[in-house]
Amino acid sequence: MDNPRTRSGQAVDNVEALHVDSPLMHSTTLTKKVGWQVYTEYVARFWLIGDDSSNVWLKLDNLQPSGSFKIRGIGYMIQRAMQKDHFTHPQLVSSSGGNAGLAVAYAGRQLDIPVTVVVPKSTSELMKEKIEAEGARVIVHGEAWDEANAYAQKLLENTPESVFLPPFDHPDLWEGHSSIVHELTDQLDKPPDAVLVSVGGGGLLNGIILGLQDVGWSQVPVIAVETHGSNSFQASVVAGKLVTLDKISTIATSLGAKTVSSKSLELSLVHPVVPFAVSDGMAADAVKRFAADHRMLVEAACGASLSVCYSNVIQDIIPTLTIDSNVVVIVCGGSNINIDMIDVYSKKFPNPPIIVRSGSDVFLKLPGSDGSLAEKKIDTTKTPVNLEGYSLTNEEMRIVLDGVRTHENGGPAGPGAPIGEDSQPVTQQELQVKMEMEAQT
Repeated sequence: MDNPRTRSGQAVDNVEALHVDSPLMHSTTLTKKVGWQVYTEYVARFWLIGDDSSNVWLKLDNLQPSGSFKIRGIGYMIQRAMQKDHFTHPQLVSSSGGNAGLAVAYAGRQLDIPVTVVVPKSTSELMKEKIEAEGARVIVHGEAWDEANAYAQKLLENTPESVFLPPFDHPDLWEGHSSIVHELTDQLDKPPDAVLVSVGGGGLLNGIILGLQDVGWSQVPVIAVETHGSNSFQASVVAGKLVTLDKISTIATSLGAKTVSSKSLELSLVHPVVPFAVSDGMAADAVKRFAADHRMLVEAACGASLSVCYSNVIQDIIPTLTIDSNVVVIVCGGSNINIDMIDVYSKKFPNPPIIVRSGSDVFLKLPGSDGSLAEKKIDTTKTPVNLEGYSLTNEEMRIVLDGVRTHENGGPAGPGAPIGEDSQPVTQQELQVKMEMEAQT
């Protein structure tokens, strides 16, 4: 048996891999977004000496047949189970009403295996329809995922040849996701300077880090992006232990894990990881821009990591970027999105402002005609704060002031810490973080 971390897309026991090798596409648009000075230097160099090095690359896992990266881990876990147990009449069971459940349904159709997906009442009609379209049986049970998951576990008691596929917390899933990095070794001629990845339960993050370590890229930092209201990973890194959020409050529902995988916290202590949280407005804006720039729809969960480039925050996190730097954004995809939702985002988040925290000061940054950002210091002691027609409530100001903390657990870099050759944990006064707050409607 060949491990997917040895060769991406390799079949297990002659069962073909269910995912495809996704393309790595250079984004001129995002290269320009990450810094006008860097982009201008790149253009000049390109025309003068023909060097086509650039900054931002998109690993397009949104083009996977199930619509997201999830099929990598799900497919590999199914293959391992089939190899290990040699079922006569296998069945697949999932408790995910999101992209993991859709990936299980797709896998079942490809392998001609019956699939049951138990989803909570909160699952969107769009996702239920897509899962059913793949031929899976959908059972709606419970108000939240934990209730649906418990019911799915009961189904296993009466079907001994059932294979349960969790959405994110299993080593086989991480192994499957690590194939992304092995593909990158064939697509890049040198290690990237950073990898941006959205984090929900931590399955993709775990796979990326394990893959980086496996190919000898253990020095490559990972920027782990969540949204406010779903940042269980960031909270856990700050606390030095697993933290369970009281509730999930974000439009990026695919990031809605109240507790991140314990493996994610473990890996953050041995690999350079920058936990980073962005607003719903920032994620939604990135989804809109990505659709306009690259003619592809992705979920707000995917927009979270894209927003780090679209808002130019990447320059603060990695101030050493040059024309020879390569930043890879894992475009994780997601199927819970359509044109109507883009229209809703446009109306709900109309050009929200960018807020920058530097030490104890908070600044409003407004784009100038030359692409630069003009700063305006605001008085954070007065709330609500009016910012050029926008208003921040007490709660939103609290997010600006308290959303990012110093890394206290011995990791290579703190949340929001600039990354360079000598990157070390930073103090609160050294943090420079851009956060975009949604406009009050």
